[in-house]
Amino acid sequence: MAYAPVHDYFDIHPTFSFPVEHGQYPVEQQHVVSPESRSFSSRRKQQQQQQQQHADADVTELQEVSPYWATPGHPMPTAPSHQRGWSDSTISTEEEPPPPTAKGESVSASASTSMFPPPFAKRAAAYLQRLPDGPWTLEAVATLVSWAAVGAVLGVLARYNGAALPEWPYYVTLNAVIALLATVATATLGVALQAGLSQLKWVRFTEARAPLADAEAFDEASRGTWGALKLLATARGGWLGSFGAVVAVVALALGPFAQQVVTYESRSVESPRGASINRALNYTGALPGKTSSTGFVPILPLKSAVYNGLFAESGRPGAALAFECQTGNCTWEPYETLGVCHSCADLTPFLSVYCANETATGGSSSTGEGCGWQVPQGGGRLDTGLDVFSMTSHIPAARGDMPHSTIVKLVFLGTEAHDGLAGEKKPWARQCVLSACVQTLASAVANGVLEETVVDSYVNTTVLDISNDDDDGKDRNVYAANPRSNNSSAPYVLGIEAMLAMRGWFATVFATGSAIRNAAGFNRTVGDDSSSGSSSSAVVVNLTVGISSGETFFDSDVVTAFYWNYYEYADGLDMLMRDTATSMTVAFRGFQGAEPVRGRATSAESYVRVRWGFAVLPVLVVAGGALFLAAAAYRSRRSRAEPWKSSALAALLHGLDEDTRARFEGDAGGSLKEQKRRARGIKVQLNESDDNRVLLRG
Repeated sequence: MAYAPVHDYFDIHPTFSFPVEHGQYPVEQQHVVSPESRSFSSRRKQQQQQQQQHADADVTELQEVSPYWATPGHPMPTAPSHQRGWSDSTISTEEEPPPPTAKGESVSASASTSMFPPPFAKRAAAYLQRLPDGPWTLEAVATLVSWAAVGAVLGVLARYNGAALPEWPYYVTLNAVIALLATVATATLGVALQAGLSQLKWVRFTEARAPLADAEAFDEASRGTWGALKLLATARGGWLGSFGAVVAVVALALGPFAQQVVTYESRSVESPRGASINRALNYTGALPGKTSSTGFVPILPLKSAVYNGLFAESGRPGAALAFECQTGNCTWEPYETLGVCHSCADLTPFLSVYCANETATGGSSSTGEGCGWQVPQGGGRLDTGLDVFSMTSHIPAARGDMPHSTIVKLVFLGTEAHDGLAGEKKPWARQCVLSACVQTLASAVANGVLEETVVDSYVNTTVLDISNDDDDGKDRNVYAANPRSNNSSAPYVLGIEAMLAMRGWFATVFATGSAIRNAAGFNRTVGDDSSSGSSSSAVVVNLTVGISSGETFFDSDVVTAFYWNYYEYADGLDMLMRDTATSMTVAFRGFQGAEPVRGRATSAESYVRVRWGFAVLPVLVVAGGALFLAAAAYRSRRSRAEPWKSSALAALLHGLDEDTRARFEGDAGGSLKEQKRRARGIKVQLNESDDNRVLLRG
């Protein structure tokens, strides 16, 4: 009975060990080959031949090999203690395993699964068995993972594009997720690039003779960006190696470009909390007053509003208006409200010269004393010898000499123009009116600050005679309804008591007065009503504003305010009248009976905006890496190069032949730089030697 060679079983089943005792088999029957003397390719070929032989052998012949350990009671053969090509560590001394358990599981299998529950061990073993076994499996899986990571980035961005900034647990941000996925894509792509560039080294030496230095060039390119740049600069990688190096370099921008795909912008979104602001449908605020010429006086909020408009000079006369806007940003559709409007007109073309002593007909007298300018119908006068600025007030009479909606009319005159020269006589005149009206407002709150714009206004110019007190049934209220509006509600009403209260009080507040910069004017004593109608409110100041300068006498603080505004601002008179009208409208809207207007509250929201153009580079990089890996694998298979890739063991076992190594012996004591220079001039190719060893032969 013949014995089967022992090495056949070691080659077919490398993990199986025979229980052989020393000295049982003669040396002649042990065909043992040292593993160190066998190359990768020769061992693979021998394994294929032996597998074919065992496939053709009869089953009965295989059974003849096993009687020594299959027959009960037969003694176990032993092997000699020292054999050629073997060491003591390679001879198995493992004892025969115990018989299987009742369920067919060996003791060793039970021991291996004792640390984990049987279901877990079975699932893990089944999963490992299902994995394909190939030279490029790991790289293919890594490429798929890189594709999945980039696809996940694009999927996340597509999901949140145009949406509000997500709020995830533990303060995880969208940028953190994108950075993590981009890092995974870059790392897994590096696996494919490293394997492909490393394998091209063996492909190069398998296909033809190439400089020995190319091995180091490909290894450096597979290890990092600097090596890839060197491979590109030296053009030693061929078209495929250069393509892989380009992908490796461009892959550095995958992460930054993935971060640039997403940006965060702000937009306004409507808040459910809403907004509210008041509008006045009517105003009837008045109190009886014996000191007033009309029998009524305004309530204190209105007086405060008038003073605020005249003297605050804040540029925000409507700041006192109450509104509701919890988000700090609200808008309202245009709405109507009862209010006060102002209008101003230039009367300069209507100025005429007059003289108090009536000695001049068409101009001033020869001395110029007592002559000045006036507007028609006693609107106002200005004496050049004394006055430089004047304010004349006109309160509507009960008999109806003005429109019934008019509250007060003011006429201003001056001798020096706002844009003129100091001391230059350029007389001017301007008329301004405050009237009850209906305003169409567009209101908006931005960052907590209210801004209102008058879109339209309407003033009822009807003239009404209210002097007949006997006709008690006559309605003397002021009504206003804008005919240009689509609002079909009832007209807005200003009560006659409130109108009379404002007219009576304005006759005192806007009393006729002037500003004088003549020494003769200062002879008037403050509080002396016998000279030029000065009142107790007269002041003397050394005022410098605009082109006006010098010590000036003012009859009242109101005259001082209009004088200051005229010379300080280009439209100073109009601005002061507008501020006063706006402040009075705020008082109307804050009175009882005001109606709230609902608006739309908005808040700033950060949202995601995706710039898809930046996503092109990550997609191209991953696609380029997959294409390079496929090309490298195809090139390796076509050239029949072993898939050794970056294996250091393959480089150690398949070194240089003796002749090529001898060419470096003279440089053994030289520097590494000198050896690298010598390697560039030595060309080698991967061939088999006489003893079936694969070597780099020169």
